[in-house]
Amino acid sequence: MKYNKNEAKEYAREKLKGVWTALPTVFTEDDKVDDEGNRFNIEHCISDLKIEGHYCLGNVGEFWSMTNEERMQIHEINVDTVNGRIPIIAGCHHQNPYEVVRLCQHAESVGVDFAIILTPYQGAKSDDAVFDFYEFVSQRVNIGIVLFNIPQVYYPISENLAKRLATLPNICGFKQGNPAPTSTISLREKVGQELAVSVADEAPWLFNLAVMGDRWLLNFCPHLYQVPGYLPVHEYTQAALAGDMNKAVEISQTVNPLREVHARWIAGYGRALGRMPVHEQKVWMELIGMVGGPVRSPCSPMTEEAREKLRADLESTGLISKISRSDPIPLHQVG
Repeated sequence: MKYNKNEAKEYAREKLKGVWTALPTVFTEDDKVDDEGNRFNIEHCISDLKIEGHYCLGNVGEFWSMTNEERMQIHEINVDTVNGRIPIIAGCHHQNPYEVVRLCQHAESVGVDFAIILTPYQGAKSDDAVFDFYEFVSQRVNIGIVLFNIPQVYYPISENLAKRLATLPNICGFKQGNPAPTSTISLREKVGQELAVSVADEAPWLFNLAVMGDRWLLNFCPHLYQVPGYLPVHEYTQAALAGDMNKAVEISQTVNPLREVHARWIAGYGRALGRMPVHEQKVWMELIGMVGGPVRSPCSPMTEEAREKLRADLESTGLISKISRSDPIPLHQVG
């Protein structure tokens, strides 16, 4: 560990900042964890996209379809590939608190910086139950814990519950999946001085950065919207931090066509068809030179017709044409 338990909040304030991404997990065609593919994507995000941190094994990482052993394998791949260049968060989500502890302890032992934990979808139906769950884990691990609030799916972590949870020594961050701005404003007022807060959406990031004082974006869009040589999210963030808001707004506006494709194929598409659009993200990644690969049940693959429509939409934004043809294509995509 790079810090002790009581230093988790201080360490988080130092490390949980900038533009982070959350990658899907790459599987081989025979349904194994693809070490090479996962390493390629992580290295691409660090070296080519200038990502400042990474979250593995989130919802788009299909953690719920993986064994604990596979998830620990991903911890180790991430730590080895990153080699201390950027901080890492590992998803240690599980319904069984003992398994959460086991995953957190492994992440801690191999050098992951932080763990992130979703509220359980069974059993945790009150503030007291949620607090007891996190307290159980907190007492048994030293690693800093980031709370993950998705009120549409899990028991919501209100600002008052977040304030209570922040009293636990190694609760140090909050990933806000609630799209309601008023909820996030209240959250910042309650815990913004104690916990690093990220709104899990790129679209309001410039506003949150410039107006609300946020310093941390954790979302999967940065690796979808950017390719080597075209880094609009990184660049508008840097411009805003430098105080050049005209430049930041100008750059951010160039992302609007990609935001529209995202809304059509990932954010809105999944809800409309009752599917989790993980494969849509993997196909998007393949179209811009990353490794995608298959998905696991209960996710389902896109149809060929849908893949071609997504390709056409991305081509219309100009993103695919920005990829240098001299860039190496991952071996997984040859043919």
